[in-house]
Amino acid sequence: MLKFYFMKKKNNEPTYGIEETITPIDGRNKHKLQSLAPYFSDFALNKHRVLVELKYLLALSKHKVIRKFTPSELVLIHRLINTFSRKDYFEIREIEKETNHDMKAVEEYIKEKLKKTSLKDVREMVHFGLTSDDTNNIAYALIIRDSLAKVIFPEIEEILEVVKDSAKRYKKIAMLGRTHGQTAAPTTLGKEYFVYYKRLKLEIEKLRNLEMKAKLTGNVGNLNAHKFVYPKINWLKFSEDFISSFGLTPELITTQILPYDSLIAIFNKLITINNILLGLCKDFWMYIMLGYFKQKVVKKEVGSTALPHKVNPIYFEGAEGGFDVANAFLEMYCRKLPYSRLQRDLSDSTVKRSFGTALSYCLLSYQSVNVALKRVEPHAEKLHQDLDSHWEVLSEAIQNTLRTKGYNDAYEKTKQFFRGKNRNKNEIKIFIETLKLKKSDKKKLLNLSPENYTGYAGELVEKYE
Repeated sequence: MLKFYFMKKKNNEPTYGIEETITPIDGRNKHKLQSLAPYFSDFALNKHRVLVELKYLLALSKHKVIRKFTPSELVLIHRLINTFSRKDYFEIREIEKETNHDMKAVEEYIKEKLKKTSLKDVREMVHFGLTSDDTNNIAYALIIRDSLAKVIFPEIEEILEVVKDSAKRYKKIAMLGRTHGQTAAPTTLGKEYFVYYKRLKLEIEKLRNLEMKAKLTGNVGNLNAHKFVYPKINWLKFSEDFISSFGLTPELITTQILPYDSLIAIFNKLITINNILLGLCKDFWMYIMLGYFKQKVVKKEVGSTALPHKVNPIYFEGAEGGFDVANAFLEMYCRKLPYSRLQRDLSDSTVKRSFGTALSYCLLSYQSVNVALKRVEPHAEKLHQDLDSHWEVLSEAIQNTLRTKGYNDAYEKTKQFFRGKNRNKNEIKIFIETLKLKKSDKKKLLNLSPENYTGYAGELVEKYE
């Protein structure tokens, strides 16, 4: 049963609370997500709304729509932006109890703040000609952009560096390849790391280069009220300049809401990055299962309540589950947000409030991948043992050599000897000696082993790092 309790009264904030949380984001994992809280809390959203509204008031003054502000008035406005506090947030929430409209509550809060200042004469110009989404879309754009730049990118790039470093260190460590789950031509451990490094690096660069759009176009996208009341002002240029002042890309062709296409592109790219890392988690889980990696043993940790010997790959598994949850949200956004009925419906508002949930699961998974990668190291003995137990993987080298030496049945001959059989070094030697080849060709094949049959694996890492 959930137990309600009363918090100590502070700054006239509500005194009710709840002891238990519904989601692990605000419960057991809250300490891991502190870096995202400044962006995706309701407090943060309202802080960004206040920022946009007051910047809009400044822009109206700058473009001579309203009177010029004095230096002290400019200081006052910037102080309201920079000192937004929990007390201010709860004031907005109290107003919302009456308005039953969160954006109108922000507008009324700002008007109330200006009421007892020299700016009281312009307070009715707060939110002039705007619809809620003019403010909200800019606020969300800033939240998404800044959270990616300051929280998400650093965590992904840490993964990138760990993977790259491992690729370089392990580029010459031979490893048995597996295709269709079966033994295949050898590769190197470093090269397999490097595959993920190159894929991840490319997608991160694409994500960084995506533009973040925003709009200020009024109720149905035509700036109707703006043009009607102040026809001499070039509101199209005003809109472009205002959006650009935030470092965002202006979009003038809209309905009541900004089309979500630029945001959807970002979500799709996050899905791609998550899927790459999801594949890494699954592969590394299987490498651990095969014994190719040793896992770091942390003395006080417990792997299983039943089996004391176990060291489980929990961070790879946790990341895998987290990516599944994150992508479920992100994929839903990409399906839901491309369409809003006619000039708009409000269902997107509910959806947007979960953006923080999706990015929280992304972040938790990135953190888990970072921990997981730092807890594994190659098991050299097992890697060598596995290679030495599967000499049959040299069938590719042998049959292709025979193709070039006049054997018309090169593939069939090697297939007959190798297919479905586990061959050892001595058996391979005997087979090679039966072949009608020059001594030099036989010597070349006899010098071959699973350990040194790795192609350009090591060189590829060196060439493209």
